[in-house]
Amino acid sequence: MSATTKRLLFATLVLFFSLGGIVSVAAQEEYNGPKQRNTTNPRRLYKGWEMVWADEFDGTEVDASSWRRCHRYGSPWNRHMSMLDSLVRVRNGVVELWGINTPEGYQDSLKFLTGGLESRHKRNIRNGRIDVRARYDCAQGFWPAIWMMPESEKPWPNAGEVDIMEHLNFDDYIYQTVHSYHIEGGHSPKTQHDHKEKVDLTQFNVYSVEINEEVVTYYINGRKTFTYKRLNPEPKDQYPFDDYDYYMILSAQLGGHWIGPIEAEQLPVKMEVDYVRFYLPKQNKKSNKQ
Repeated sequence: MSATTKRLLFATLVLFFSLGGIVSVAAQEEYNGPKQRNTTNPRRLYKGWEMVWADEFDGTEVDASSWRRCHRYGSPWNRHMSMLDSLVRVRNGVVELWGINTPEGYQDSLKFLTGGLESRHKRNIRNGRIDVRARYDCAQGFWPAIWMMPESEKPWPNAGEVDIMEHLNFDDYIYQTVHSYHIEGGHSPKTQHDHKEKVDLTQFNVYSVEINEEVVTYYINGRKTFTYKRLNPEPKDQYPFDDYDYYMILSAQLGGHWIGPIEAEQLPVKMEVDYVRFYLPKQNKKSNKQ
């Protein structure tokens, strides 16, 4: 091959790869919006697991056969709960749970109002997997949470509590926590029962938990983040999590000793939930209301 031919070939290759690079960059710039939603069939998402119930929030209102509104009581997480319709909205494929300043003219003794949903006595699960895809705003005093409580009349925390996601104020991380009689009573041996994990707060993330007879395992976007195991031998009520059916709570909470004062000028804020999905191992389909 002559020197002239080699120079022509080299110039052609340089031009080819340069154009390829331009096309590649142009293609990246062309798709600069949010990623498409996962179109994987959720019923077949996990090998060996079967989806037994889900709410994709594709309608225009909350499904009353699966959810009821959280009522106001004396606990920090529900002290601002209200039945005001605008605090829980289903639109654009998500359910929105709001924290707001009490509207002018609305009769309520509190300055702030929040919305929440729970599946108590309607949808529950025992020893399964739960996926919740959600995002939430940040504000001083805002405490969005995705968590589970047992269908039990035992006083808290004897039957346990499973907190899948809790976010405070402007933190760049979330909490994943379990509660039990053993933990809250400070009994020995001590066990690590909570975990902090950084997340991208600008995006929807999938918060998950798996519960079985031996371990509670937490995930974010499919990545394992934290485990809490049954001790052997087991101290009294150290691991109650496989003894009860658990129901879901989605709550937009404001205020409380854990997160500090509420800044009224930073409201309104909301948590958006894209879906809630319950899975069971294929060989175990019992004790779930479907």
